[in-house]
Amino acid sequence: MEKRWRRLISGIGDGVIGLLFPHAANCLCCGDPRRAGENCLCENCERALDKLKVPPESCHRCLSPVPKGKKCPFCASPVMKEIERVFSPWRYAGAVRQLIHAFKFNACDEALPLLADAMDGAVTAREYDCITPVPLHEKRLRQRGVNQSLLLCRELGERLHLPVRELLRRDTYHGPQSRLPMEKRRANVAGAFSCQGEAKGLRVLLVDDVRTSGSTAHSCAQALREAGAESVCLCTAAVVYRKTGRQSP
Repeated sequence: MEKRWRRLISGIGDGVIGLLFPHAANCLCCGDPRRAGENCLCENCERALDKLKVPPESCHRCLSPVPKGKKCPFCASPVMKEIERVFSPWRYAGAVRQLIHAFKFNACDEALPLLADAMDGAVTAREYDCITPVPLHEKRLRQRGVNQSLLLCRELGERLHLPVRELLRRDTYHGPQSRLPMEKRRANVAGAFSCQGEAKGLRVLLVDDVRTSGSTAHSCAQALREAGAESVCLCTAAVVYRKTGRQSP
């Protein structure tokens, strides 16, 4: 009887301590302890994300770095031909890369609201008819189990009060873009997408996790425009921010 009372009292004590002092959780970026129930990042990584915001002096259209007094070389490249504007909160590096990897490859749902909130804050022009994700090929979807761009799209659509329409289909399967050199990425996704929904006259906001070379977004935008979309803008959680002169054509 005495042992039972001790276990009961001990359990009550542990519960009270748990309420007063919540167990620590791990930061999604660095893995260091952070307080459970609070932000999913530790204070150091929160500061790191803040430092990785896209600089205000970046190109207002594509968010690439532009030397003062010169034209943007990325906007002059073919990848921006069908895309009206790009919106993104962060540069893809450090803590941002770790956060997106946790969401994309480790199925970390806790990162989704944080990413969607940041993307929502980055979209300054909001005159759209719908929001659509970059699709995965059926084989890649089976491998991953979920299309992270669609998850981002749904969360962002709620914040922007826009309907989510899966307008695009991935018709060809190739290896991951991340494994290819920049100069081969456009060829890898050329003609890879087609429009499976009615896009005529629509102002579309295309959503993906990261814009790297811009080739995937260009191919998607091209399919939408060929299907009659009035305009296509792109919103991602991050953009790869290269030094001027190194952008992929």
